[in-house]
Amino acid sequence: MNERRGNPPFQFRLDPELRKAMEEAQRQDGDESLAAWIKRIIRKELKSREVK
Repeated sequence: MNERRGNPPFQFRLDPELRKAMEEAQRQDGDESLAAWIKRIIRKELKSREVK
């Protein structure tokens, strides 16, 4: 059986300028990857809204 491990991927399109700005912010913040940066930013936003 071909079973997937972990969480399923979430895909979305980024225009090149937005991606470039996000990658720069990721580097400035010291995150290891763009995915890690996005997850951290989303968690921070959810916490500020007290969403769990």
